[in-house]
Amino acid sequence: MDADTQTLPLGTALKRGLLLRCPLCGDGRLFRRFISMYERCSNCGFKFERGPGYFLGSTYINYGVTALLTTVSYVVLHFGLRWHNEILLPGLAAFCLIFPLVFFRYARSMWLSVDCCVDRVEAQEHSTSGGGKPRESKDKNNSD
Repeated sequence: MDADTQTLPLGTALKRGLLLRCPLCGDGRLFRRFISMYERCSNCGFKFERGPGYFLGSTYINYGVTALLTTVSYVVLHFGLRWHNEILLPGLAAFCLIFPLVFFRYARSMWLSVDCCVDRVEAQEHSTSGGGKPRESKDKNNSD
């Protein structure tokens, strides 16, 4: 491996993803507010959105986790504890609507972290001058 690229161990990436931290340095926060992300890491300057539509893949993670939890819950509660569908279905339907909203940030963070393991991070994708406040996204109408 040359000095211009970095790879990340999977265990480290998953831990940082669950903590909603920068996958490269583990220090910078990913989210400014509930769904609003920083453009770059405040510590290392890593650019989080690596291309147009980059986080579309996180919807697959969100959908997969939601479907898995719903299926396991249904099987355990219906076949294991003998709950009737009239009781189960409204609760599971509500879960399917609420859980993806709560899990949104984690799905994005996990997508970014795992992608950094699979795809080498080029040196130009981050800078070492990331100190201070996280950089805000520049508006398209602003020109500096």
